[in-house]
Amino acid sequence: MAVSKHVTISATSTDSWEDAALKAVERTEASVEHIQAAEIVEQTLDFSVGAEPRFETKVSIEFHVEELNEGDD
Repeated sequence: MAVSKHVTISATSTDSWEDAALKAVERTEASVEHIQAAEIVEQTLDFSVGAEPRFETKVSIEFHVEELNEGDD
């Protein structure tokens, strides 16, 4: 039986929403294996942090959860 899990990750960039989304996926890949899909959930533009705008992207990331074998703890 295949089991998947979804997490929502938020990342920011001073370059673009795409860059923020890629940062979210890359950071998740550092700690999660078997990423299957990523979907943009929300994008915002924040002007409150000084002169340079911040692009924020929330990404829903789906990954496969490995099954434990009998006797694994």
